[in-house]
Parts: sequence; C-alpha cells; structure tokens
Amino acid sequence: MSEKYSELDSSQQPDPEAGVEADAVANPDPTAEEDKSGADWWRCQRVGPVSGRYEGEMISPNTGRYALDLRVDIDPSYANAPVMERVSADLYRVYSFRWFGKSYGWRVYQESWIIDAPVVAWHRCHVEISGEIRFWKGGHFVTTADINIPWGTSKAAGPAKVTLSTSSGQVEVYECGRKSHAFREITLEVDICNSVNKAPTMPSYDTNLHNHRPSGLPQRTLDVREAYLEAGIDLTINPTHSIIDDSSSEFDTWSADELHDAMEQHFSQYKGTWPKWHMWCLLAGTYDSIGVGGIMFDAKAIYGGAGEAPDRQGCAVFRNHGWFNQLVANPTTQAQAAAMRKLLYTYVHEIGHAFNFLHSWDKARPDALSWMNYDWKYDQRNGANEFWKNFEFRFDDDELIHLRHGDRSSVIMGGDDWASGGHLELTNDVFADAEGQLPIELLVRSPGYFDFMQPVMLEFRLRNLTDLALELDARLNPEFGGVVVYIQKPGGKMVQYSPILCKIATPETIQLKPLQKNEKNKGEDRLSENVFLSFGVDGYYFDNPGEYLVRAVYHGGGDILIPSKVHRIRIGRPFEREEERIAQDYFNYSTGMALYLNGSSSPYLDSGMNTLQEIVERFPESRLAAQTKLTLAKNLQRDFFRIEEKKQQLKLYRPADPEKVLDLTQETLDQQKENAEIFTNLAYHEVRRMRVDTLAQMGEITEAKKEISQTVEYLKQNGVNGPVLDQISAYGEGLGRRSSRRR
Repeated sequence: MSEKYSELDSSQQPDPEAGVEADAVANPDPTAEEDKSGADWWRCQRVGPVSGRYEGEMISPNTGRYALDLRVDIDPSYANAPVMERVSADLYRVYSFRWFGKSYGWRVYQESWIIDAPVVAWHRCHVEISGEIRFWKGGHFVTTADINIPWGTSKAAGPAKVTLSTSSGQVEVYECGRKSHAFREITLEVDICNSVNKAPTMPSYDTNLHNHRPSGLPQRTLDVREAYLEAGIDLTINPTHSIIDDSSSEFDTWSADELHDAMEQHFSQYKGTWPKWHMWCLLAGTYDSIGVGGIMFDAKAIYGGAGEAPDRQGCAVFRNHGWFNQLVANPTTQAQAAAMRKLLYTYVHEIGHAFNFLHSWDKARPDALSWMNYDWKYDQRNGANEFWKNFEFRFDDDELIHLRHGDRSSVIMGGDDWASGGHLELTNDVFADAEGQLPIELLVRSPGYFDFMQPVMLEFRLRNLTDLALELDARLNPEFGGVVVYIQKPGGKMVQYSPILCKIATPETIQLKPLQKNEKNKGEDRLSENVFLSFGVDGYYFDNPGEYLVRAVYHGGGDILIPSKVHRIRIGRPFEREEERIAQDYFNYSTGMALYLNGSSSPYLDSGMNTLQEIVERFPESRLAAQTKLTLAKNLQRDFFRIEEKKQQLKLYRPADPEKVLDLTQETLDQQKENAEIFTNLAYHEVRRMRVDTLAQMGEITEAKKEISQTVEYLKQNGVNGPVLDQISAYGEGLGRRSSRRR
C-alpha cells in the first residue's frame, strides 16, 4: 500500500484511475468491521471506493437518446476527503448522424438533480442507493432513483445501473461506467511573468511544517492539485504555459484593465463553445494596490457579443506581495513555512471564486474554517492565530456540496454569474434593523437624484460613536468583502450588489478617534469612501427610471455587523429621443466594464469607450458628461500595457496623456461652477486630487500645490472639517518628496 494512504482502511483507497496503488476491500461497508471468519471472506474484495463519477447512456426506453453524468458520494473517495452523503447527476441529450460515410456525435446539457438524503444499503458484492430526486430548476413530477453498483473480486466498483421512476409512471434506466474517483474535472493554465519566474512558482506545503496547526491534522504535502483532489475535484495543471516578459522599464504594476485585457487575449485562443471546465491564472509581480495579494479579476469575457460571455475565468496571484517575502522552495523556518502556506491558500482561494464561491462571511458563516475565509477576519472573532491552529486545509461542508453536487450551471466556468450559485444562502443582513447603542455608524449618502445613465456613486461613511479610539477596516469597497450592499429596484425586486473584482489583501486599518466634546477634532472620528455601484456581475443595477432603496452592511472585526439606514435615490427619465437611442449602446457589457475599470484601452472594450466618448460629445454640459469625462481622464492618467501575443512580451500600448487629463478634469470643474450639484465634496476632492497627481507626475510641483490650496479653500467654504483639510494640506506639503509612479 502506498504511504499516502497508509492511515486509511482498505475501503477508503482511491480507485486505479487515480494512478495510486490501492488495496482490495474485505468488507464493502466502510463503517463495518472486517470479518475473515468465513471460508470465502476474500470474495468481492473491492478495489477502491464506490464514490466517484460514473457516466453512461440510457438503455431504456430509448436506447442512447440521453446520457447521465452520475456522482456518488457515500464513502471516502480520496485520502482526507470528507463524505457528503449525496448523489447527483447531470443529464444530456445525445445526438449523432452520418454524413458521407463519416459519423458525428455530440451531446447537449439538459439539467441537473441531487439526492439530498440517499438511503444506502451495503451488500457483499454491491451497494443499493435510493432516494427522492430534487431538480435544481423547472417543474417535474415526483421522481425517485434506485441505483445499484456492483463489484467483483479485486475489481473497481461499477457499472452503476440507475433507474428513475416518476409519479406519472414513467421509468428510465441508465447504465453508467465508472470514470474517476473525482466528482468533477477542470484544467488550469498558469502563465508566469518573467520578473517572478523563480522557484517556487507553485506551492508545495508540508502540513506539519508550521507549529500553528490542529493537533490531529494528518501530515501530508499539499499543492493546488492535491488540495482540490481532497475536495473531490481532479484539477489538472497544464504543463504548457507562457512566460510573459514584463521587463519593460516603464512597467511596474498591473491594473485591473490590463489584467482583464490579458485574460481576454488568453481565452481568445479557445474558439470552442462555452461554458467549459477551464480557467486561467496569472502569477504576476505587483498589483496597483500593493496590499492585494490575489484577485479574481474578471467576471465575464467577450465571445459572440456583449454580455454573452463566459464568466469567472481569470485570477491572479501577486508574487511580490509582502506575504511571500520569505518564500523559498524548501522551507525550514516558521516564517518560510508561513509564506508557503499563504501561497497555497491564495491559489486555492482565488480558484475557489472561479467555482462560484463567495467569502465565508458573505454567506453568514464568518466562523467557517474554510479556504474561502480570511485568517485575519477569523482571528478577530476568535483570537490570534486561531484560524491556522484549527484550519484543516479544506472547504466547509456546504461548499463541498456545491463543488461536488451543485447545479452544473452554477459551478462550471462560463455558466451562471459569479455569486449566483446554490452555495449562496439568503442572509438576514438585508432585513437587519439595529436596536440599542451602536459603536459605529455606517451612513450611505448621495445627491439623491441621478440623471438617466449617470453613473451611481454613493458615499459610504463610517463614524465612531464611542468614547474610545477604534481600529477599523478602512476598505469600504465591496471588492474587499467588508461591505455588502443590497438594492431594491423600482419593481420591488431585492438584489445584492456583486462586484466584478474580488480581492484578497492585507488588512488596511485606520484609527477613528472619539469625537471630543468641543468637536475640535471633528473629521478624525469618521472615514468616507466613494463607491461605484452602477455596474457589476449582474450587469447594470440602476438601468431603469424610478426610486431605488439601498442598504449597506459593514462587516467589521470581531462580531461587528453594522447596517446602514435605508438610502433612497431616484433615477430620472430620458428627456430626449437621442438619450433613448444611445442608451442601447450604453447599457451593455462593454460600456459597463469600461465604466467599472475607470476606462480601458483594451481593444476588447473599444465599443464601450467609443460610447462614452459619444456621450461627452452629444451631451457636453450634462451631469452624465461630467462623470463620463472623469472616466476618460482616469484611463489616460496611466500608461496601458498589453501582451504582444507572438513574443509574449508586455509592451506599452498607449502612453498616459497628462495634458488631456488636465483638459478633461478642468471641463468638469467648470461645470461644477455652473452647477454645484455636479459633485459632492468627496467627489470634488477626488477630481482635484487627480489633477494634483497628474501635475506632480509632470514635474509641475508648484502648480500641483496651487491645486491643493484651491481644493482646501473650496472645501472649507463647503463645510468640510478642519482635520480633513489639514490632511489635504499635508499631502500637498509632501509633493516633490514622494516618488512618482506611472499610475
């Protein structure tokens, strides 16, 4: 027996397809004791588990018309693999025909079902499984399944005979041969930037290497493939991958739009139909926000038209993050072990998002010991290092059920939108009304009225209500998972906002001081951030005129859960026929993605950027145009790099245009003079800050400091608190002493 499985009884051995040595089973029931008293005790010693994937076609009443992909989960399918006690299947319609002597065959997915509580009866040479089927979608007659899986002496289990009977009297029979011990299969390609192409590029972690671990944790070496095999997924890493030359002296960090473009380029090579079990990951150097260590950086890609694309295909891991400073190929110290463990965690976590997993706390499971939780968030609730002291390097049970047995369309890459799968439970956060004395206030505010098509930016503000200084997570953008946003649309439908990007990052905390009685420190007790909510995974959230209700919930450290009051906003109606005409180009994937990414020079988003430019030209004095000009300006504020496909080299595709940035932002400031409702104080400061940074990058430090003075004067006249003005002034004083980055 291989050492890897020495701690398992023989009934838990993987089947031969796994390429691992397996022993015969003396007793088919893994829960029963072995009995060798009889003369024929050796009969029906099974090789490997019963659990795994079976596949076959209908044998009655219509032979070959349909095919069944069956997943049986009733005994350990792999070392350290929990048993979920489920059976599930995907149904396909089979087609074939001959053309000039050549045969063609294909199948088309129909639907998926699951047996939540199968009844299992073990026998010496077979197992019988029965139960009522639950279909994920659509209306069906009550349907039961009877499954018989035999085995012979020193043979693997199978084939499975599946009989489906409906309350209407219909009976279907399938015969499914055994395919694998895994429940699903996926191919992963990992491309590597040359700047970080040094060992290790992929993790390999001895679970006993770090002292912070569960006392009974089985020792084994985990890599990405092994971690997913234990979850029931046969993840194959493509041995062929690209090395991307990112040595350009002008390039330093990756932006979201560059990552999006890189993924588009990669998947443009694959012309087959989607969805499919395939995803791509990039091992890169540094992200624009240096605290980000990993990111699921795209929710859709473009194949065949806007919004008709595969979903959840791309992720990136940033090797230069501080988490990996001590990373070496063969760890010997605790710091080196922690770095390797974090690399494994980051890969598994980000790939998990591709299977439609949200973070644990987004599913009302903040104490889950799962790959999808954050160690620091768990520790804030349970104590320092408690996550790693208790984490068994696995997904939680609900996630495993989704991964192995969830509706195919909500698991497969290119199926349902990210965050829409059956693993996501409806939480009570949306209905939560706070009672008693809260330590923190979460305020959602905005002008209240937005023109038709005008991007919706809301201010989220945290304020300390206690007499003590509070350390709080400063990242209020839903991309980091600390704030959840619910939107009630004009028709009454309630949706949760799902961002395109999902980032795993180092915590960024800020100390909010208590407000003094004389209120001289007013401003130090609060933190504000503007958040873009117009476009996300589900497309546009504010695309129809009418009244919307918005509520945000802040998930702070420990047990902090702070709901905001309901914020009302109204979206206006189009006033001109021209607005209605351009709306059909505006409310599509390409334009929405361009807005979300703060503009992009990717050829894949050309149509969206052209629509934004047309809006500026046709409605130059509107609030819509003012916001759109800022998107165009943000895009031109930074260089844009693309991968040159033939050479796999990162090249400057479009240089920054600081002069155009200054022109566009000045136009918006001129509009603000005519209409003070164009920008809130926070938005005004962001426009001025963009100009300050652009001037500083141009070497115009004196002009940049003038912008700071004008900003402070304007905001002072509009009631901004003194400590906030002091912070803005301090930023101006530091100009010229800070290094200037391309972004």
